[in-house]
Amino acid sequence: MAARVLLVLAVCAALLAAGETWLRANLFRHVSYSNSESIDHQLRARDAGGSWKLLFVGDSEVRWGIDPEQVDAGFRDAGVRTLAFNHAFDGFGASWWPGLLPALLKAPALGSVETVVLGVQLADVHRVMRPTGEDCGALQKPVLTSPFASDLGIDGLCRPRTWDGQLGRKFAYPLWTTRHAPAVRALLLPDTVFRVERLSVNSRAEGAPRRGFQPHRTLEQDRAEYADEFRRWKAQWNPDRDFQPLERGAWLAMVADGGYFDELHQAVKRSGRRLALFALPTNPVVIDTFRRRGNYPDHSALLAQWASRRGVAYVDFGLQDRPDAERYFSDMRHLSGVGAADYSRRLGKALADAMARAAPAATVN
Repeated sequence: MAARVLLVLAVCAALLAAGETWLRANLFRHVSYSNSESIDHQLRARDAGGSWKLLFVGDSEVRWGIDPEQVDAGFRDAGVRTLAFNHAFDGFGASWWPGLLPALLKAPALGSVETVVLGVQLADVHRVMRPTGEDCGALQKPVLTSPFASDLGIDGLCRPRTWDGQLGRKFAYPLWTTRHAPAVRALLLPDTVFRVERLSVNSRAEGAPRRGFQPHRTLEQDRAEYADEFRRWKAQWNPDRDFQPLERGAWLAMVADGGYFDELHQAVKRSGRRLALFALPTNPVVIDTFRRRGNYPDHSALLAQWASRRGVAYVDFGLQDRPDAERYFSDMRHLSGVGAADYSRRLGKALADAMARAAPAATVN
């Protein structure tokens, strides 16, 4: 009897080992690692690429708008060589990155990164996201509940962990069968039985992505579609509540000692990297719709003062009031591939100059 039990246990252990070996070699060839087509592509390009020196992060305005090849060209214009990668995620604005960066920067492929460059929206308020799950929307939840998030330990930003969940995670983590159980179920079961939320590439994308950057079509190529999209976008807001200038106190708190920007700075410094910031090249129609053009120069001045005190490079080209807006932008927020090429080269040169000028911080919290 004992021999039979031992044989059964040995067979089970062998099957488990075989299953684990196959999963580690094949699982994410068949199911998404991040629940996002664009992030899956970014991770493959990142890990197969060279010795990245400059890492761009932020939301879709960065991912659509910052072409790393043109950034490199701008640095060369300033007499500096670098190798940039765009690691921005759709929907993940500045508020998310103090929580994402410490884990993300541990990736072996990012070991050579010297500078992290974050795109900041000057017409919005930013804060450090806490692990409550309340801020996880349609663009964040699939990514932050994916195997990618679990491996990085950032899934707690969307799913607050209970004590029993933490205990289960500790014992389940070594085995992919349990650690990535949703991905395994997605592999084995049809969508009608077990469906995982996945994000597809935006339909207005144009051309193959490169170094994490995704070029998009111009407004003039899709005028009617843009007009409809803009109407739908405005309809989701309450004008009396949302289309109002921001109180100055919000940004004063962000640039104060221990405020949002200090927490962001510390998250980057603890990884041994340098932080740089730039104002996002948002289509002015959004800033004007929210009635925040008056906020813009005030917020930029506050951020410039904070950056100077901390020895952080900061670039702001100002509002992109372009006569060629229909070619320069892809929609009411984002640059087109045409705009991205121009903006990225100018940004690269300006960043090279700003980084050279930025002195070591006189006051660091």
